[in-house]
Amino acid sequence: MMVGALVWLWLISVAPPSAAQEISASNTSRYIGNGMWDWTVFIKTSPQVLRDIRCVEYTLHSTFPNPIRKVCSIGDERYPFGHSTSGWGIFEIPIKVTFKNGEVRFLKHVLTFVAPPIERPLPITTGNVATEVRKGWWNWTVFVQGPDDVLDQIQCVEYTLHPTFPNPVREVCDRGTGPRAFALSTTGWGTFQLQIRVFFKDGRVQELTHYLKF
Repeated sequence: MMVGALVWLWLISVAPPSAAQEISASNTSRYIGNGMWDWTVFIKTSPQVLRDIRCVEYTLHSTFPNPIRKVCSIGDERYPFGHSTSGWGIFEIPIKVTFKNGEVRFLKHVLTFVAPPIERPLPITTGNVATEVRKGWWNWTVFVQGPDDVLDQIQCVEYTLHPTFPNPVREVCDRGTGPRAFALSTTGWGTFQLQIRVFFKDGRVQELTHYLKF
C-alpha cells in the first residue's frame, strides 16, 4: 500500500501544469463593410500556461485559402497566439494547442461578430427628401448628417426598411459628396420608421431611427 501511494503521489507531482488549468479561445471583431469583418481568434488562459505553449493551430472554414493556420509565438499579449483575418460568415474553429512538454489539447471556438455600442452618441442626425412620381408613389432618399470630422469616422450606414421591401436591410459604404452623407434611394408608397445602424471605422456602432416624411 505504501508503494502504491508513493507512485500515485509521484504521478500527481509530474502531471503537466497545463492539465489542471482552464484554457479556452475567444475572438475580436470589427465591421469593415459589405458584410465583412476583421477578426482575431486567440487563446485565453493564465500567463503560466501561455509560457508552456509551443504552437496553436487554427483550422478555418474550408473556403479560406490554406485553412490551417499555425501560430508559434504569443505576439500581442492582449490576444495571445492570435491569428487575424477577414471574412463574412461565422463558423466553428477547431483548435490544436501543442505544449512544449509534448502535451496536446484540442479546443473548439465558434466565431462571434459583435459591434460594441458607442458610449456617448455622436452628433449625427437623419433626414430624407421625397418626390412624388405618380399618385401615391414616391422616390425618396434617406441620409445621415453631421460635422465633417464625425462623418469622416463612419465606415458604413445600415438602413432597415419595411419588411415588404425586397432585401430590406440595405448598406451604404460610400459617403458621397455634399451634406447628405451615406444616402440610400428607393421608391415606395407608404411612410414608416427606419432602423439605422452607423458603423464607425474603429468598430463601434451607433443606432438611430428615422420616420420617413413625404
